[in-house]
Amino acid sequence: MHQFKYQLSLWISFTFTMLLFGSCSGYKMMNGPVFNPGVSLELAELRKQEVSGLKYKLYFKIPEDKNEEVSGKVVVDFMLNRTNADKTNEFAGVLLDCRINKDKIYKVWANGRQVKKWIVNEHIVIPESVVKKGANQITVQFVAEDQSLNRNAEYLYTLLVPDRARTLFPCFDQPNLKAEFSLQLDIPARWTAVSNTAIINEKTTNDRKEIHFAPTEPLSTYLFSFVAGLLNRTEQFQNGQKIAVYHRETDPQKLMQLDTIFHQVFASIKWMEEYTGVPYPFAKYDLIILPGFQYGGMEHTGATLYNDRRMFLDEHPTPDEELGRTLLIAHETAHMWFGDLVTMNWFNDVWTKEVFANYFAARITEPLFPDVNHRLSNLRTFYISSLGEDRTPGTTSIRQPLDNLRNSGLIYGQIIYNKAPIVMEKLVELIGQEAFQSGIQEYLSTYAYGNATWDDLVSILDSKTDADLKQFSDVWVNQKGMPEIDMELKGNRLIVRQRDLLNRGIFWPQRFNVTLCGKKTISREINLTDSILELPLDFYPDYVLPNTDGRGYGRFLLSSEAVQYIVDNWFSEKDEVCRLSLLMTLYENYQSKSLSPSLIANTLLKGLPIESNPIIASALVGYLNSCVNDLNGEPRLFIEQRMYELYQTHKLPSVRLQLLRALMSMVVSPDVIEALYGIWSDGKSELLSERDYMTLSYELAIRMPERSAAILAKQRERITNPDRIREYDYVARALNHDTTRLDNLFESLLIPSNRRIEPWTQTVLYYLNHPTRQDYSVKYIRPALDALRDVQRTGDIFFPRGWVGALLGGYRSMDAYQEVQDFLKDNPQYPPLLKNKILQAAYPLFRCNED
Repeated sequence: MHQFKYQLSLWISFTFTMLLFGSCSGYKMMNGPVFNPGVSLELAELRKQEVSGLKYKLYFKIPEDKNEEVSGKVVVDFMLNRTNADKTNEFAGVLLDCRINKDKIYKVWANGRQVKKWIVNEHIVIPESVVKKGANQITVQFVAEDQSLNRNAEYLYTLLVPDRARTLFPCFDQPNLKAEFSLQLDIPARWTAVSNTAIINEKTTNDRKEIHFAPTEPLSTYLFSFVAGLLNRTEQFQNGQKIAVYHRETDPQKLMQLDTIFHQVFASIKWMEEYTGVPYPFAKYDLIILPGFQYGGMEHTGATLYNDRRMFLDEHPTPDEELGRTLLIAHETAHMWFGDLVTMNWFNDVWTKEVFANYFAARITEPLFPDVNHRLSNLRTFYISSLGEDRTPGTTSIRQPLDNLRNSGLIYGQIIYNKAPIVMEKLVELIGQEAFQSGIQEYLSTYAYGNATWDDLVSILDSKTDADLKQFSDVWVNQKGMPEIDMELKGNRLIVRQRDLLNRGIFWPQRFNVTLCGKKTISREINLTDSILELPLDFYPDYVLPNTDGRGYGRFLLSSEAVQYIVDNWFSEKDEVCRLSLLMTLYENYQSKSLSPSLIANTLLKGLPIESNPIIASALVGYLNSCVNDLNGEPRLFIEQRMYELYQTHKLPSVRLQLLRALMSMVVSPDVIEALYGIWSDGKSELLSERDYMTLSYELAIRMPERSAAILAKQRERITNPDRIREYDYVARALNHDTTRLDNLFESLLIPSNRRIEPWTQTVLYYLNHPTRQDYSVKYIRPALDALRDVQRTGDIFFPRGWVGALLGGYRSMDAYQEVQDFLKDNPQYPPLLKNKILQAAYPLFRCNED
């Protein structure tokens, strides 16, 4: 029935479109995907051939009241590289992308002539009778949609990646049609505005302010941005460059961190300039730090947006958090060269900007933290995260096919952000640092202010090496999944086999070390260039420890002897990289159900009390949290009690804090819950920040129904920052114990306007589906999954994965498993990229309920 209705609606839409074109003079019939909603690959390729010299003049009038409409006007100037008589395609007009309600498109002019408004499948159709070869100008007067304006009571900001510019203004919304943007804003007089370029003119009249910004360098539409509102501003000068930070923070302790933020931004710019040989390529670099921002950061040139929680750290940040902030700043700075200066041609290659941002961020961070083992940090940052997604049935290749930009947000994930830098490390190892740097510099100079593909870069690198980059790229970049690597000892021979778990017959070339243990212990490098390798040895080892230098990527199977050695000895291994790599291998064998959660949890607790490296300790706590969630009864209560004891006694404050945070999210022990209540009630912990206390109050309120109202009221009184009060009130609705109110709250989230602040919405959805509510809240799973397509259509790039993660992350029951399976069974044609997000999020649930 559902499938029939869908097909019927498609037929009606198609028939209407054909009637429309048949009834309008100047239109020619087009039966292809050019007119599909979104921006199809076919439309993008056609326009890339025909449109050049693109410029946008934009005007927005922003009222102070966020409930009033934002009116706008865009003037689009471009060269059209064909004649009206050109027969290379059947449609000879022009399509502007526009996902604005057609009733909000007021007037359209083409070359000075007002034309009848025709909007088809998110496109404004400009007929061939009013466009010409050469210079053209289209003007549209409209009201901007709120979706990408991110409007709050005292500020707003645009976020247009990957294809959201068309929700803000009509445009050619594809990355390879770069343009010059000129912006004029009309805002409340007491507000401040920031955009990609500097202000060149500002005029205040009564209670309004008119601001003109300088034209930009050539930018893709997703990089255009502005912010307006009540903002504080701080600036610093270094090396002849000025950088400003705009923010809404009021906590003096947090504001003291601005000097560190400035230092790291300037250091990142200097490092990138020296490595690439390209001076900072844009007019300015300003930062805007905002509460509730959807991502860690977004690389708009001259107006880079950051999340306040990632930038203004709590009073006692963990080493992970300090490193994380630096990596984030370096990541967004590296994007100025990779993504902004040279942009991918199509979003199937979006990873080419993210891989360089993360790869270079890791290198930029090294001199800023000289006492940190950065090889160890990369293992913790890249490998653990990537393996966490690559082991799921929803894993993807790094480079993914993309038919339409409306689906491009679904390409993002841990594979792009964290597996890609691992692959880049392997590529650099293959061709050498000197050839790689030379290739990068040639790439930037060749494609500056333009667009390039991964194949363009491979072609440049290929000219600088004898290595087979095509075979390397085909496997590591174009194929999904990872190898399963097994090692067998036969006398004095080591046999290494790698197997493709998806049975495609492929193999992954890579190098890593193994440690051979017996009468003597030696390390040997393995160079896997095929599916099997035989290595002769000069002695007879008893067993082998795989990947002891952490360079290898995949699932390394362990023999029973190797398992026993790691369980008994991992914590005494002096080499830090080897220590963490052994634990990662053990944990991946646990994830494949070769080892029990009880064994892993107790193994971790053997070494955690004496672990002195905070990076390794952080990984241990994360692994411990995962294992404990697979335990029940007395074994779980024992582990929780032991974790609480370690919270009290561990010598590293960061480990104590991470243990406490882990307990907040998982605790079932009545004794530990009461102890946590005592910590919260006292409110004087030197470790906990205001935000930690907020989270602790949420968790206690949901576990202590009789004290819930009092806990929430008291915690709210403790908060002083108005933005954090707003966040607290937003989330606290999910902590009510009235099921009718909870049901109403859940229903409200199915309406797009009620989930605009996406990080807060994910928190609400998580608490509605909290592990303590599984029996009741399982009924939310199906309608929340049914809403996922709408969540993708109306939300930003990370929201679909965040939505299903918040929904499913706490479930382990068979009933929940059946709900997900029934949904997948009832939707056999579900979009693959979106289905992958469900399979990734549901992995722990599937793992608990499948053999």
